[in-house]
Amino acid sequence: MKKLSVLLALCMISWPVCASDTAPAMPQGSFLVLSYHAVPAHTIAGDAYSVPRALFVEQMEYLRRHGYQPVSIDDILRARNGEKRLPAKPVLLTFDDAYASYYEFVVPLLERCGFPSILAVVGSFIDNPPEDIPESLMSWNQIKEVLASDLVEVVSHSHDLHGEIQYNPQGNVGPEVNILAYDKNTDRYETENEYRSRIAADFSKQDSLFRRKLGFSPKAIVWPHGKYNSISWDVAQKAGFQLGFTLEWGLGHVSDLRAINRVMVENEPIDAFIERVAGPAGTETMVRSVQVDIDTIYNPESYDETDENLGDLIDRLTEMQVNTVYLQGFSDPEGTGNIEKVYFQNSVLPVEADIFAHVAHQLIIRNFTVYAWMPTLGIRLPDAAMNERLRVRERRDGMTSISQSWYERLTPFSPEVNTLVQQLYEDLASHAQIDGILFQDDAYLGADEDYHPLALSAYKQRFGEEVATAETDIDNHWAEFKTDALIDFTQGLIRAVKKYRPEAKFMRNLYAPMVLDPTTEALFAQSYKRFIDVYDKTVVMAYPQMEGADKPVPWLRELVGKAKEAGDTQLEKTVFKVQAYDWNADKWINDGLLLDEIKAIIAEGGRHVAYYPDAFDQDEPKLSTVRMEMSTRDHPDLP
Repeated sequence: MKKLSVLLALCMISWPVCASDTAPAMPQGSFLVLSYHAVPAHTIAGDAYSVPRALFVEQMEYLRRHGYQPVSIDDILRARNGEKRLPAKPVLLTFDDAYASYYEFVVPLLERCGFPSILAVVGSFIDNPPEDIPESLMSWNQIKEVLASDLVEVVSHSHDLHGEIQYNPQGNVGPEVNILAYDKNTDRYETENEYRSRIAADFSKQDSLFRRKLGFSPKAIVWPHGKYNSISWDVAQKAGFQLGFTLEWGLGHVSDLRAINRVMVENEPIDAFIERVAGPAGTETMVRSVQVDIDTIYNPESYDETDENLGDLIDRLTEMQVNTVYLQGFSDPEGTGNIEKVYFQNSVLPVEADIFAHVAHQLIIRNFTVYAWMPTLGIRLPDAAMNERLRVRERRDGMTSISQSWYERLTPFSPEVNTLVQQLYEDLASHAQIDGILFQDDAYLGADEDYHPLALSAYKQRFGEEVATAETDIDNHWAEFKTDALIDFTQGLIRAVKKYRPEAKFMRNLYAPMVLDPTTEALFAQSYKRFIDVYDKTVVMAYPQMEGADKPVPWLRELVGKAKEAGDTQLEKTVFKVQAYDWNADKWINDGLLLDEIKAIIAEGGRHVAYYPDAFDQDEPKLSTVRMEMSTRDHPDLP
C-alpha cells in the first residue's frame, strides 16, 4: 500500500476515551454508523459526498476527543446475542462503492488508529466502473489485500441493483431494490414473485462473485440508495445476510439489524459534521401541508392537460413553500366520500387512471414529503351483494339496518374487509414511492353503529355478554370497544404498507369535538389521546365553519388550548388542518379570515398546520395571502 503523508501523524496510536468528555452515552444496544464514499486528497468540485482527507482526519479526531469508541460488525452481532456489551458511545465506519482512496489512505490511517471499518462493494462496478464516479475504484486484488486486515469487513452493496428502474407508465424511475418494475413493452407490472426472483438472482450472483474473487460469502448488505422493504429483507436473509444498512438518520440498535440507520457524511464544515453526529437539536420540523385532490388535476380527455395541471400545481406549492402534501389516492370528483375507483394499479377496485405514482414522484423529486390520502372504510366494492353484506349496521328504535350515515362504510369487524383493504394499501405501496399515509376521516362508528352481526359476535367474545341497549352503551365498554377495533383495523393497513415502505409514517384524521370534549368518544369511536399514542401524527380537522362555530378564531384558540393541556408532546404530534372552503355556504373562506385562523393556531402554540381544499386553477385560497403563514421560508427552524 502507498505510504501516508504527514496526516497519519495526527491519528493517535490508541483510541482512549477522553476523560473530559461530557456528551451523554448512547442507550445500551445503540450505536452510531457513519456512511462515507470517496476520501480524495482534495475537494472535488460539485461532489458533496467525497470528503477530502484533511477533513476526514479532523472528523476522526473529533470522534476520538469526544469519547466515541470504534466497534465492528462482530461486536454488534455479539452484543445482539448477549455475549458482550457495547461501549458507551460506539461508532462504526462504512465506506460505499470501493473507491481507491479507501485502499490508498483510509485503511492505513484506520489501522494505525486500531479502528474497524466496512467496505461495501457493488460487484458489477469493479470490472465495469460507471462513468460518472469521482475517482477510480479498487481492483479485486486490492480488495483482497485490505480484506487481510482484521479491521476490515467487506460486505455486499448488491451485484447490480445500484441503478434505477422504470416503475410506472409515465416513465418515472426509482431504486431497483424496493419497487415493482413496470415494463413499457408489455404494459404490465412486475409481480411480487417476479420481484423476489429478481432480487434473489442479484444476491446469488454477488455471492458467487465474492466466493470466486474473495473466497467467502458476505454477511451484510448495504442497501443500494439505502432502500429496502420486507420482501427484499426476506430474500436477503435467505441469501445468508445477517445485517442490512440504510441511509435513514439516527442510531442503529442491536434489536433490529435488518435496517441499520447510517448518517451520511458530506464535505462540509466540521460544525455540520458535529450536528450530523449529534442529531438536530430541538423539536421536530414543523409541518406546513396542503391536502390535494388529484381529481382537480386529472382530465380524462387529455393526458397533456393533466400533466400541465400537475405542473401548475407544483409551481404553486413551490412558490407557497410548504413542505408536505397529502395527496388523494382515490377518485371522488363528486365529493360523495364513497370510493369506487382509485388512481393506482391494484387488485381490489377499478382504476380511474394509473397516475398517482407519477404525481407523487414529481412532488418527491422537488423535496415535498408526500402522504397518500386514502379511504379506510368508505369503500364501495365492485361486488354489490358483497358490499351490502359487509356494510356497517345501525340500530334505531330497536331495529337494525344498514347505516344511512354520510359515508357508506364497510364494517371493520369483517375478516374479508380487512383482507381486501389491506391488499388495496399493499398495492399502493408496491407501486408508489410515498413517505406515508393519511387515513381518511371515514374511520368512525357512531353511537348507534356498528350492529353488524360480526361486530356483535366480536363484542360477546371479548366481554362474555351481549351489547347492551343504547342507554347503557358507555357502561358496557361499547365506545371503547369500537375505538379499539378501528385502531386495530388501521394497524393492519399500516402493516400492509410497511411490507414495501418500512419507513412510512402514518397520520389519521380526527374530528375536532374529540379534542374539545374527550367524553364524546362515543359519537365517533375516536379518541384524541389514543390517536396520539398510536399514530405518528394526528390531523385534527379544525373546521370551525363545518362545526357551526359563530366565532372561528376564538373557537380555534380553544381547540389548540385543549390540545396542549396534555403538554408539548401532544402538540408536537398534532397537525391542525383548517378548511379553505365553506361547504355549508358553498363558497371559499375569506382569505383574510383564513389567514387569521392559521395565525391563531400558531399563536396559541400549534406547530403543524395544513389546509384543505386547494384550487390551483382558481388561485384559491389566494397564494399571496396564505403563504404568509404557510411558507416554510419565514420560519428559522424550517428548511
